[in-house]
Formats: sequence, structure tokens, C-alpha cells
Amino acid sequence: MNIFSWKEFIDKKPLAGVPCAITVGVFDGIHKGHMEILRQVLFQGRGVHSVVFTFRTNPATYFGGNYKGDIYTVDQKLSALDALGTDAVVLIDFSVDFVKLSGKQFFSIIGASLVLKKIAVGYDFKCGCGNDTTTVDILSMYAGSDVEVQVVPEYSYSGVPVKSTMIRTFIQVGELNILPSIMEFGYSIDISGHQGSMLRSDAKQVLPPAGSYRMKLYDRGKYRNASITADETAVGWEFI
Repeated sequence: MNIFSWKEFIDKKPLAGVPCAITVGVFDGIHKGHMEILRQVLFQGRGVHSVVFTFRTNPATYFGGNYKGDIYTVDQKLSALDALGTDAVVLIDFSVDFVKLSGKQFFSIIGASLVLKKIAVGYDFKCGCGNDTTTVDILSMYAGSDVEVQVVPEYSYSGVPVKSTMIRTFIQVGELNILPSIMEFGYSIDISGHQGSMLRSDAKQVLPPAGSYRMKLYDRGKYRNASITADETAVGWEFI
């Protein structure tokens, strides 16, 4: 899987002339709803590359507010997208300059840097300065063109819409058993660079509350089963 920064994608145009099916989103945690979108761009055949435009840091951190933290670190997300067979990922830094782009400008830049064959987005997708572009706008933008636009409907589990915000809440209250049913790769803590324990303040993702858990840990591209003990200030583990 090739990984490009947004700047590399614009300046060097590594996908120029390449037919691509794309999707855009945060894809934090890669849950079953995300998978419905990703399946629309993966393995298109006929030389069409799958390209995921996502963010190095969740845009919610830029705007502040009551953001609970990421489900996956960026390394976990990239590892998951690679495992799914994604051809390329473009990592966007949510900067002052980027936030000024309208949705139309954003898609115009993409279209000038690759051969756009398909766009797949979720039913509630919005982008651009002030969320000025919705799925209705994207459908209108490409109506009558050779670009296929696929708007993926809501995905529900037991009648409840599956969203990353819901998964963050489950993690924070320690309801980890339900996560394998709604996440493609499940929840794991990224312990890369740590041995035996980690302060909560050093974690780059949302963590469960104090308690004991059995789960997988992610360490520099590899997953290992472990017994976890969490308290108010730190998380410790023993591999099993």
C-alpha cells in the first residue's frame, strides 16, 4: 500500500493518469459501517486503484469541543487499511489552509491529480469549509459525467446506527465485549514504544476505565494477546 501526504499528492501527483475509485473520511476504528463504504472502492478490477483520503489527526481535535479521543492511532488505521487491500492512502493534515477549501475545490484538486472513476461516501458525508458540500452536492457535481458516485446508506446493529462516537462511548465505559460485533478488526491499544505499562497521558487513543481486561495489543505492526490491568493513571499488561 502506498502512503502519500496531501502535499505530496498535490505537488508530485504520484497517481496522475491512474484510474481510481476513492473514498473520503476519518475512518476511525474502521467499523462495519465504514466497511460498507470501503467495499465500494476496493478490488474494482480493470486497473482501477482504490484510494482512501483520510486524516492524520481527527478533524474534531482541530475544532475542539467534547472530543473523547481516537479509537485507532494513525498507525493502526494504516495497518487496517493495508490489510484490507487498499492500494493507496492520502493522509491529510487538517491545517488552517486545508480548512479553507470548499468541497468543490477539494474534489477538483483530487480530479486534477488522478483519473477519477468512482466516489463512495456515507449517507451523512459532508466536507468543505463550513461543511458546504453534502452527498446531494457531490451527486449534482458529477451528474452526466463518467464518474460514478455511490452514496452508502446507514449501517445499523440491533437497530442502532453504528458510528465511531458510539464505539468511543463503549470503550470509555468498559463495554468491550460488543466491539468485535461492530468493528472489522476489533479494538486494541497501541503500545508501540512502551514496555509493560503506559501512562494514560501518553496514550494516543481513548482507553477503557479502571479494571481488568483481556484483549489484543498493537505493537509496531503486530498484534499480541494480553491481560490488561488499568487504573486511573496508567495501563499495564502481561502477554498471554
